[in-house]
Amino acid sequence: MTPRLQTQAALSSNGKRWFLINASPDLRFQIEANHELHPSPDHGQRSTPISGIVLTGADLDQVLGLLLLREFQPLTIYATSLVRRVLESNPFFKMLTRVPNQLSWVEISPNTPFLLDEVTCTPIPLPGSLPLYAREFDTGEPGQASLGLAFESNGRRIAYTPSLPAVTDQWKALYESCDAILVDGTFWSDDELNRTHSDAPFARQIGHLPIGGEDGAIALLRTVTHPRKVFVHINNTNPVLDRQSAEYAFVRDAGWEVASDGWRLN
Repeated sequence: MTPRLQTQAALSSNGKRWFLINASPDLRFQIEANHELHPSPDHGQRSTPISGIVLTGADLDQVLGLLLLREFQPLTIYATSLVRRVLESNPFFKMLTRVPNQLSWVEISPNTPFLLDEVTCTPIPLPGSLPLYAREFDTGEPGQASLGLAFESNGRRIAYTPSLPAVTDQWKALYESCDAILVDGTFWSDDELNRTHSDAPFARQIGHLPIGGEDGAIALLRTVTHPRKVFVHINNTNPVLDRQSAEYAFVRDAGWEVASDGWRLN
């Protein structure tokens, strides 16, 4: 199987200013691997084309990469008030405020659109709670701990949902209105982790709808036919990572793709 880095996305409307969607622990290597995210010769070696980071939650695999962007460069972080509160309470993230005006927060709210240059981003609330390390801050308010995102520009729409606890009629309608959907593909089956470690939780218990089965993502979204359909956020236990596996063949036969490092959508 081909090794994968942690899930990380970036978008741009002009190819010059880029916005990260979350900040993975592998962010340094992902920046190095994509020349669009390198400093511009026109603006100096300490410049960056990264204009902001949109956080969909406070899981460690969504926020640890922020600490790799701490070298005095100004950062703009888009996050809910709850996620902001979690990060500001953690002494590690004081590294982001070593100099005045190093960090700017833009608080975002469920179902309230905001602009990323020419792209309209709409946060969509997901059920779910904060990760265990921050559970004391959890308010239980929908969409404060976990978000999906819809991006719109020039009449095109993309849905980005690397975490998806369930498929509702609302999500089906949104997906059908999109040109491409990037959907949670963390696990193939509900008991995938539990079969590996007997004390591990089931997929649905930690907010991930599995791909396979009669009540999995492929079955529940079979009536969604308009967009290009792509699974992202693949766990290393998921058999779809093996392109010779029956599970991978099933995904492809159902009209889905499995994203890999460097996957692009223009």
